[in-house]
Amino acid sequence: MPPDYESQEYWNARFDGERHFEWLGDGTDTIIPHVRTFLLDSRANKRGSAEAPSRLLHIGAGTSSLSERLRELYVDIYGDAADENAIVNTDFAEKLVRRKRETEEARRAKGGLRKGMQWVCADALKWQEISSLVGPQSEPFDLVVEKSTSDAISCGEDVNYSRADSNIHPVFHKFLEVEQGRTLTLSPVEVFAIHLATLVRSGGLWVALTFSSTRFSFMSPTASGEPPRPRASDYWTMEKMLTVDAPTGMEGSAYAPVVQHYVCLLRRREDRGQRNKAC
Repeated sequence: MPPDYESQEYWNARFDGERHFEWLGDGTDTIIPHVRTFLLDSRANKRGSAEAPSRLLHIGAGTSSLSERLRELYVDIYGDAADENAIVNTDFAEKLVRRKRETEEARRAKGGLRKGMQWVCADALKWQEISSLVGPQSEPFDLVVEKSTSDAISCGEDVNYSRADSNIHPVFHKFLEVEQGRTLTLSPVEVFAIHLATLVRSGGLWVALTFSSTRFSFMSPTASGEPPRPRASDYWTMEKMLTVDAPTGMEGSAYAPVVQHYVCLLRRREDRGQRNKAC
C-alpha cells in the first residue's frame, strides 16, 4: 500500500523525525526562475518594493529548503531591507509549523530581521482554514508556489458537498442553493485550485512543480453537454507546461532512468465582477 500522502496524520508523524527532505528537487532550477521573472516584472510595473514586496504563498512547504531559496530570492530582488513577512509558508502539519515558527523567531532575534517569513498552519481543502490566509487586514497574494503539494492532495478521494455542509467555498454554497437536491463532486486538486483562486489577485501566478503531466487535467475545455458546475478553469488559465529532467541521484550511470517532472504556470483570470464593472 502506498503512503497516505493526503493524510494530516501521516505528515505529522513523518515530520516528528524528519528535518529535511526534497520532493522533486529544491526548486532552484525549476520554480525559482519563474518566481524571479514574476517579481522583476512586477517591480518594473511598480507593483513591488522593499517595504511592500509582492505577496507570495508557499503552500505545503514541508521540510524543503525551497522556503529559504525564496527568502534569498526576495533579498536578491528587493535588497537587505526586504520585508520577508510578504512570504507566507503554510503546511497542515501542526508540529512542523510550530517548529518552523520557533526557528524563524530565533533567527529574527539573532539577526535583527524586521519580521521574518510567516509560517501558518492551514489545510488547503478546508475552506475555513485556507480563507483565513487573506483576512480583512491582508492583501491578496500575487503568486502561489507549490512543489508536489498537488501531487499529495491528488491521493485523496473525490470531495462531495451537499447543502447540509457548512463552511464551504461560497461558490459551492451558491451552486448547491440553486441546484437544490443535487450534490457537488470535485477532485481534491480542483477543490484546491478553486480555494487558491480566492486568495490570489487577478493576473497573479501559480507556479506548480508536479511529477504528473495530467495533474491539472480538469483545466481542459468542458465537454459538450456536460452539466454546469463550479470549475477551476473559471479562475485559472494554464499558461504553460514545461517538461524538466528530474534529478536521478545516479549521475554518470548508464542505467539511470530518464525521469521527468513538469512545471505548470497557471495565470489567475480576471474576476467576472471586475470585467462587468469595466464594461
